[in-house]
Amino acid sequence: MNTLANNQGVVEVFTILDDLNVLLQLNKRIAGRKPSLVLSEAATISVIKSEYGVRTWKALYKLLRDRYTTEFTLPTYKSFVLLMNHYAQVILLLLNALFQLNQRQSGVIKVMDSTPLPVCKNYNIKKHQTMKGVASRAKGSLGWFYGLKLHAVTDYTGNLLYIRFTTGKVGDRQILATILEKLQHSILVADAGYTSKKLEQKAVAFGNLLITGSRKNMQRLASLLDIRLLNSRSRIEAVFSILKERLGLVTSLPRSVDGYLAHYIYVLFGYMITKVIS
Repeated sequence: MNTLANNQGVVEVFTILDDLNVLLQLNKRIAGRKPSLVLSEAATISVIKSEYGVRTWKALYKLLRDRYTTEFTLPTYKSFVLLMNHYAQVILLLLNALFQLNQRQSGVIKVMDSTPLPVCKNYNIKKHQTMKGVASRAKGSLGWFYGLKLHAVTDYTGNLLYIRFTTGKVGDRQILATILEKLQHSILVADAGYTSKKLEQKAVAFGNLLITGSRKNMQRLASLLDIRLLNSRSRIEAVFSILKERLGLVTSLPRSVDGYLAHYIYVLFGYMITKVIS
């Protein structure tokens, strides 16, 4: 939480993102008048949002207006939200670049898991309309939910390498099958929900090793190395905890599908870029 403790911190983050913005040639202008905020400023604002743990656009707008009046020229609140949602499409490209950077620097051990992203409380399912065509009702480890799933792979230090958003009904092993095709010479650790002889064979075919936990009805001896590797699953659980509890990944506030996706993109970008610059 110290990266942006002062205005100098904001300037440093902006400079880094502005340089990255020029390198990737992603500073696209919105048609019409020059926008009040350029892409690198929007990206910096997303980092501020993460650093302060701000969960809503309204709270973020108030924070910027109160503490960063000299750093940003803010439009009206409505224009601010529209502009940030628009820039999310380009931030997604920056996010992809960070994934590729992490993939190149990752070690042999990788951890995979999924987490539910409810878009509303269960008692509001029948009333919820915004994500009706995207979300689905499914059962997770904590019970039933209505929403999406975030599937993720991290390295041993908690850097995100791959992510996939799906509806709640999509099975974890289905996504694992596609992830195994992207990995090479890796040890992929996952919980018992990913256990599958077919997937273990597929992992070997692509030069990988899949290590999963055992279900209650399975009798399988585990080596000390297997146990140590399986204990590393707590690392991805810690990442999910930061994304959901501190950065507010789970939300029911957006009023459009684009709004939900923009929220997810900015939370993930804030988390990843903060790890890069910290």
